[in-house]
Amino acid sequence: MSKHKAIVERYRDGVLSGDHEQVLSLVTDDVVWESLGQLRVQGKDALRGVVQNKDGVAAQGVVQRPRITVDRLIEEGDTVVATGRAALVLPTGASAEFLFCDVFTFVGDAISHLESYKVPLAPPQQG
Repeated sequence: MSKHKAIVERYRDGVLSGDHEQVLSLVTDDVVWESLGQLRVQGKDALRGVVQNKDGVAAQGVVQRPRITVDRLIEEGDTVVATGRAALVLPTGASAEFLFCDVFTFVGDAISHLESYKVPLAPPQQG
C-alpha cells in the first residue's frame, strides 16, 4: 500500500475510533474539509470543532460513529479517492445509509483538502 493510501486508512481509523487527535495529526494547518452541499470548514482549528464529540453527539449531529465500508482506494499523483458506503444514526433516532466518494488531496504527507460526496440510498428510517 502506498504512503498516501496508508494515511487515508489512518484517517478513517481515527474517524471510526473517535480519535480526533489522530485525525487532526494527518491534515495540514490550513486544511479545507468539504461535505459538498452541506458544510465547508477551513483550518485545523475549525476542523477540530467539527470532529470533536460534544455531549455525546459526534461530527455533524450524528449520535454514533458511522459504520464505513471502503470499497476502493484509487491513487493518482497527490490525490487518493476512497469510495464506499456508510450507515449512521441521527439525533432523531433515524438511521441513514449512503454511498460516498471522498477525494483526499495531499501536500507532502498531510491531507490538505478533503471533498466528500454523499448519495443517500433511501430516506432516513426511524430506528
